[in-house]
Amino acid sequence: MPEKKKVVYEDKDVVVEIAPRDPELPVLVYNYIKKKGRPVFFQEIVKEFSGIVGEDRVRRAVSHLLALKKIVEFPDGSLGTPDMEWKPTGTKRRRRKRVARLMDFGPIELPVA
Repeated sequence: MPEKKKVVYEDKDVVVEIAPRDPELPVLVYNYIKKKGRPVFFQEIVKEFSGIVGEDRVRRAVSHLLALKKIVEFPDGSLGTPDMEWKPTGTKRRRRKRVARLMDFGPIELPVA
């Protein structure tokens, strides 16, 4: 699960938190990929952030990280950091390459590993 954010309301049955803003999202996606320690598919990232942010916002964050070269897309379509070891899986999940585009807010500061 992504990092805890500001809690707006909490009781024994439900916790309401503020969703991450656009500048925070690439950092959260990067941290998720780094924490996994292996290349992950886009749908895994979407599943992790489901209920928190929409698929389009995750796609923009991934595109932003690709533009900054903080993550790379491997031949089978999986995403990982440049220092991750990639092993062929035998299945290709993506036919079209992702377009790397920067988001409006500019560069981000990623945590140093």
